[in-house]
Amino acid sequence: MSKRMIITVGDARVGKSTVIKLLLEIFAQQGKRIKVYNQESFPVFQAYEHIATIKKFNLSNDDADAITDDLNHPELDVMIVDMPGQDIEKVIQYIESASLFEVVVKFGWNLTFLQPISHRKDCIYYLNAIIQNATNNANYVVVKNYHFAPEFREYEEKMRKKLLIIGGTEVELMALHRNHYQAMEKADKPYSQVCQDLSIILFWRSFIFQWIKKFHHSVMNNHLAIKYLGLD
Repeated sequence: MSKRMIITVGDARVGKSTVIKLLLEIFAQQGKRIKVYNQESFPVFQAYEHIATIKKFNLSNDDADAITDDLNHPELDVMIVDMPGQDIEKVIQYIESASLFEVVVKFGWNLTFLQPISHRKDCIYYLNAIIQNATNNANYVVVKNYHFAPEFREYEEKMRKKLLIIGGTEVELMALHRNHYQAMEKADKPYSQVCQDLSIILFWRSFIFQWIKKFHHSVMNNHLAIKYLGLD
């Protein structure tokens, strides 16, 4: 089984951390050995420390060197790098300075860019910039996050065809009511455990359970997503 490096990119507050959390539980179910590099200043993945090794990093200093060093780590199956939002130029600069495409190939890994999108035009800009920079050196998975809007007109009109032509794929993250999401985050538990948290009313837990289930279904019924995300 090939090793997979997943880099999340995109606008700030578009759901990158949420998608990572959902994926972490799928990886854990498959027994994957996972490491997550987190750019956030607060412990957004604290509840998942029993599932994955979590390490903070900063693109502006030598912390980022550890990312490429870990590509030579024999005890990892999946590495997730949660890049900062709203600074795609800095992300691309890091990729170039680290010679990431060459290093990934050298140590036998495959690279995937994972980008949740909303209805905002900035999402199209970020996705296009990554595709132009990486071309066929990586795979691409777009997550259509319906929390923000019921449609993705800018993406559908300007980027979807380009994504599919280069072999990319898309999955869906259904909308979840803001109250349900806030309760889930406040619980500070892995999302699947929130469904058994009796402090949250049953009606809300039912919606959360279905939300998780639909995301898992969207991923695991997409053969390209399974391949690009390093899932069995």
